[in-house]
Amino acid sequence: RFISATAFEKQIHFLAQNAQIVPLDDYFNQTFDHQKYTIAITFDDGYQNNLRYGLPILEKYKAAATFFVTSAAELGANWLWMDFLDVATQLGPKKIEIDGCIFQKKKWRHTLYYADKKGQKLVDCARYSPWTFIQKMETAFINAGVWSKSGSFSDYWQLLTPPEIQQLAASPCARIGAHGHTHQDLAFLSHQEACNELQQCKNALERLLGHNIQTLAYPFGTYTPELLDFAEHIGFSQQLAVNFLCAKDKNDPRMRERLCINPFISSNNQWIAVQKGKY
Repeated sequence: RFISATAFEKQIHFLAQNAQIVPLDDYFNQTFDHQKYTIAITFDDGYQNNLRYGLPILEKYKAAATFFVTSAAELGANWLWMDFLDVATQLGPKKIEIDGCIFQKKKWRHTLYYADKKGQKLVDCARYSPWTFIQKMETAFINAGVWSKSGSFSDYWQLLTPPEIQQLAASPCARIGAHGHTHQDLAFLSHQEACNELQQCKNALERLLGHNIQTLAYPFGTYTPELLDFAEHIGFSQQLAVNFLCAKDKNDPRMRERLCINPFISSNNQWIAVQKGKY
């Protein structure tokens, strides 16, 4: 989403020389050489650029990776709402009305964003509001003609189609995991809505791929203790978050914590962060 194919290949080349890259199964099961620095590589969201640019590089270096995808494509969606909003913010008007509220475009350093008169960002409104608000947001921008210019950003937001997910899964270097149905923040939905998001995604991917999906990466990296139990109950034996809710989760065999790659820092600082497990 944030780096070029050239930069990505440099990262994989470096890791292939200086670490052992293992499949996520081996990482969870601790079945690897413990004398070597060991990592597992994951991707989120299921973009076409993963297949087009990322997979050939992984195959070149025989590096395994897990791709966490949503089942939004089953709904006919071509994008995830966060990416839609990012692109719409770049292309959109100075202000836009959504569900009776006016959002003004603002700039902080090099970042553009929409905010209401109280200063609340549109992205936060969308993240913590019901799905109906996200639908109204997308409709407002589409009616404003914004999305007609989005093609030049397609490498950034275009989702894998179901046949492309199957193509990706066929590679010996790729494994598919679940990432929610519509990429909502599950920690801020009702428990039942969050459970539905997980179950729908699991069912859709298993229908598509014809095998059990046991790996889950929580959208936005957030979860609740109740969701951990439900996810395990429906067959997610491997669950990934970005930051653990509490210290005891570090000893939960179902869980692993992830570090997101930062494309805005130097390579040296990136590898220091990877080694420390934090920025």
